[in-house]
Amino acid sequence: MTSRAKTVLLITHEQTSSTDTGLIGQVLFDAGHIIKTHEVFSLNEDGTRTTNSRFPAPGDFDAVIAFGSFSHIYEIAEEWVTREIQYISMIHQQRIPYLGICFGAQLLAESLGGRTVRADRIEAGLITFEPGHTCPIVPGPWFSWHSDKVELPDHIDVLARTTVASQVFQSGRSIGVQFHPEANVELMDEWIKIGGHELQGILEVDDFRRGWAAHEPAAERNTKELLDWFLNAR
Repeated sequence: MTSRAKTVLLITHEQTSSTDTGLIGQVLFDAGHIIKTHEVFSLNEDGTRTTNSRFPAPGDFDAVIAFGSFSHIYEIAEEWVTREIQYISMIHQQRIPYLGICFGAQLLAESLGGRTVRADRIEAGLITFEPGHTCPIVPGPWFSWHSDKVELPDHIDVLARTTVASQVFQSGRSIGVQFHPEANVELMDEWIKIGGHELQGILEVDDFRRGWAAHEPAAERNTKELLDWFLNAR
């Protein structure tokens, strides 16, 4: 992890808990970086949802990370998603390091002229990149849970993929990853509680947990490696 403290904006899209940024938030905090959080959605006491698409000035941050969502971009007709895509485009144009995770990667793809479509199947559990990946991070295992994939313009570098989807792509200082390097036990419990029905017939929850438990000792090391690459991307 880079030694100079940076101010990093974390953008979240779920109304779950304060653990949404998971391992990534913890690694950044432990490294002494200054963390600011923008919650696109928040829950009111009466159970209604408030949307906040008034993003802070990108120039106030050294880096921006956007996290996942159970929503699908192609099903959203609300204005906030257009505003966030425009915001990410601005970040990219200003060459501020941007890391998009799952839904955040799909927003990046849209901002770069690509699109998000439904994948042939849900990709859930631990994944490993196909041989020939060219990104400077380990090929896996990484934690995955998604049913969409990005289709990218030819000029975008795809650095790693699986048979289901592109897993890592880069344009300048903007990086998208389809998997979830922020995953930890708390987040897994949240996701299973909210969307565990998606796994029926795909992956047994107990197998899901066992797979993660076997990988967890390496997760922090791999996430640190990814963040170091991202924060120092040129």
